[in-house]
Amino acid sequence: MRSPSPKPVAIVADSSAAIPAEAAAQHGIITVPLAFLLDGNLYHDGELSQAEFYRRLHSAEHIPSTTAPAPGEFLDAFRRAAQGGAREVLCLTLSSHFSGTHSAAQHAARLASTELPGLHVHVLETGGLAMTHGFAVLAAARAVQAGARLKAAAQAAREVGERAELIGVLDTMRYLAKSGRVPWIIHWAASLLRIKPVLAARAGAVRSIARVRTAGRAIEKMVQYLEARAGPPHELHVAVLHAAAPNGAATLAARIRERFSPAELLISECGAAMALHTGPGFLGIAFYSATGLRQPAATQPSKTRLERDVHRLEESLPPLPAPQPQPALIVLSGLPGSGKSHLARALQARYPLALLESDRLRRALFKRRIYTETENARLFAAAHELAGRLLSRGIAALCDATNLREVHRRGLYQIAERKGARLVLVQVTAPEEVVRARLADRAAGVDSSNASEAGPEVYESMRAGVEPIQHEHLVVDTSGDISAAVEAILRELEQAPV
Repeated sequence: MRSPSPKPVAIVADSSAAIPAEAAAQHGIITVPLAFLLDGNLYHDGELSQAEFYRRLHSAEHIPSTTAPAPGEFLDAFRRAAQGGAREVLCLTLSSHFSGTHSAAQHAARLASTELPGLHVHVLETGGLAMTHGFAVLAAARAVQAGARLKAAAQAAREVGERAELIGVLDTMRYLAKSGRVPWIIHWAASLLRIKPVLAARAGAVRSIARVRTAGRAIEKMVQYLEARAGPPHELHVAVLHAAAPNGAATLAARIRERFSPAELLISECGAAMALHTGPGFLGIAFYSATGLRQPAATQPSKTRLERDVHRLEESLPPLPAPQPQPALIVLSGLPGSGKSHLARALQARYPLALLESDRLRRALFKRRIYTETENARLFAAAHELAGRLLSRGIAALCDATNLREVHRRGLYQIAERKGARLVLVQVTAPEEVVRARLADRAAGVDSSNASEAGPEVYESMRAGVEPIQHEHLVVDTSGDISAAVEAILRELEQAPV
């Protein structure tokens, strides 16, 4: 008798993990926002724009403070997990030494045992701060995507949480002093001497390791610290953290990329609940080495589900083109309404390729589409696996999805590299008025050729999350005749190196 299919596992984490939104979506992570009090008003992470938050923080009359999410907010996250098909939930929180968040999650788990009797919830504190916590969460989510059950996913989170480190520099100690974390006399002395403290944290323990006077020296000190503790670059995972310091973060990320070429490099902006303590100008690095970490083995039933998903997606494709000696992987990146599908179809008419259009693949995989984090993770795991298999068979593939952040695009870069395929990356754009007109036509049913269900509200939510493409790429404006752009891409396909 065949063993039953494993129960899907959902990952829930609090927002202090500072995981970039697109990375959280890609890995199916459900995020519970921390809350904070600012001049008597209660807000949640992400509720205020960054500009508005820092404006209010600077002019605050009363000392701001953070507060743990209510148990009901974690319970809502557990409900979402159950609605998405999960039978088990691994809820990861920051250390109970820093917040009551862990206690709130435990309370919610007890409530869930009564309200959601078919759902098993396990709450675990990672012991980390910011992206040291975030990397533990990502490790668990990646283990689940590889087919691990809850116990193995929790072990992956523990192992990364124990070794992940954070180093950062505060532009000012004013906000730590306000929060009561350091005495005002230390803030006064540091301000008088124009000293910026460099802090390091591991497993919840924070210590001062240096004092610098300039941002340039701070970056140098952090890179030196990373170099001394990083291990092999191909095993190195790094996240650059910042609070209202995007230029400094970009500079630091460029230094790290040039010096280490790490396996993973993210840029993460601190949420409001963390920035209350760091203040604007904070810059830091979270990192860990994967050397020696055990890789959670996928259970056979989960492999079967991935195989089933990939098979279903391939069955939904039209007849595939003939294999080529050097197949290409074409990756489109652009907001809803930018014209990606229009360009993709034009390329398909001129070049032998398999068109992997995320909207049509989603329809093939899910009868009822709910666009949850879990659904997205399952879709893109299968779509990326299919792209890799097509390339292995010599069939060129075009990935038509938003691909707005490097964390999403990087997986496709790696597929092309592993398969020895030519990579052609295209950023698809159009003027905003053109995009809005297209979305309106789509909503009215005028454009029946487009399978996308994204409307103006999705466009607005995604627009703020666009990250510049770091890889060499083409830019195509689809508002006019795209014939010249198609010809340029075809030339690139012929010339692209393996």
